[in-house]
Amino acid sequence: MNTLVLPASLALVTLALAACDPAELPDGAPAGACPAPRGPTVHSGDRIADDETWTAEGSPHIVESFVEITEAARLTVEPCAEVQFAENAGIGVAYIGEGQEGALIAEGTEERPIRLAGKDGARWVGVLVQAPGTATLRHVTIEGASGDSPDGEASLVIHGDMTMPVKKPVLVDHVTIKDSISHGVEVNRMAGFADGSTELVVTGSGLEQPAYPLVVSEHALDSIPTGQYTGNARDEIRVIDEGAGRAASGIQTDATVRDRGVPYIIGSSEGATLIVGGTLDGSVAKLTIEPGVVLRFVRGASLSVELFSTEDPATGVLHAVGTPDKPIVFTSAEESPAAGDWMGIWFGSVFQPENRIEHARIEYAGSETHSILLTCNEPGIHEGGVILTTPPPSQFIQHTTFAHITGHGVHRGWRGPSAPDFADTNTFEDLTGCAVSTPPDEDLYCPEPPPTCP
Repeated sequence: MNTLVLPASLALVTLALAACDPAELPDGAPAGACPAPRGPTVHSGDRIADDETWTAEGSPHIVESFVEITEAARLTVEPCAEVQFAENAGIGVAYIGEGQEGALIAEGTEERPIRLAGKDGARWVGVLVQAPGTATLRHVTIEGASGDSPDGEASLVIHGDMTMPVKKPVLVDHVTIKDSISHGVEVNRMAGFADGSTELVVTGSGLEQPAYPLVVSEHALDSIPTGQYTGNARDEIRVIDEGAGRAASGIQTDATVRDRGVPYIIGSSEGATLIVGGTLDGSVAKLTIEPGVVLRFVRGASLSVELFSTEDPATGVLHAVGTPDKPIVFTSAEESPAAGDWMGIWFGSVFQPENRIEHARIEYAGSETHSILLTCNEPGIHEGGVILTTPPPSQFIQHTTFAHITGHGVHRGWRGPSAPDFADTNTFEDLTGCAVSTPPDEDLYCPEPPPTCP
């Protein structure tokens, strides 16, 4: 990569310090303070193929084009360094071609942070990392990026390789992403944040369009760091269903949806499906939802705990246990919500006894399931807030409110015993069907006359 350090005479402050040792600090500077910058240093190439360091003294570093870190090269950005990007410039890590490697190491400290921003307010692209490339970002601010690239629409884009297990190529630690033209962070293609990621602040996203602090696939849900995700055009975490409708593509390992202070909006388009389970080896994936989490589903979307209904044990488990003060809410993402906006929670295959829904609220569900389920009720409604295709061993839904639902509250779509009932310890409001539907017996016979809904 071509690098040019301009003469010190171009900057008065640099001229005054020209006789100093490069590592010398300004007079009176406290220990650990940033050294006086001696740049600018201009980086005009488009590829880094050998290890390179951008120093604090060389700041500001001016990047004139989109720079690709490749061929296992390592770009180290020193604490205190400032990097300024020209229009449409940015940094890509292992982003061109399959199997490339590279690393971006930008490790500042609380007293000596690193800043990446547009030069004179230029609309720069941002930082894009493609596994197996990696990035370690500590005490870094990424400011004013446009996210305008063919492979992402965020200031920080993190891509996996579309294979399991989930790749986690980027560690963030006290990173601030601010004033993005579009989204703050995008994590997809079966990627996640690296273990140990913490204190991510995303604010000011969506300067020119409705945008979110985070846009992630379901595979990144478990890795979303602690931090702050408010002050954006849309203060929600958008979840893209990469595994919709495909076996071995949804949530395949245990994962937790944590309360990060903003709702999650589920689905990228109408009819989206957030799948738990579907593993090919029969292992069980458990999705845990913390108290206080709000999940908002786009029109026609669903949460499927095992997508398909077979005679085999389900490979998905849902553990959604809130508290009286912090219930878990499953609701509609529509601006004016109404009954039937989203499908509901579907349990397929032979029920796993570890499933639990407690202290929750399920509302505005009941859109078409596009399935014919067993029922003795008239009319033959096949929709509901929770849809069961096999009998559970216990009344796993407790202290939960079902409200504004097209169809039944709990649709017991099996044949056989009518227990468990679910009516005693749950609340049902504004349903077009029954609180709990009535299944036929093992011989598919129903009571006469057919039961009606209260």
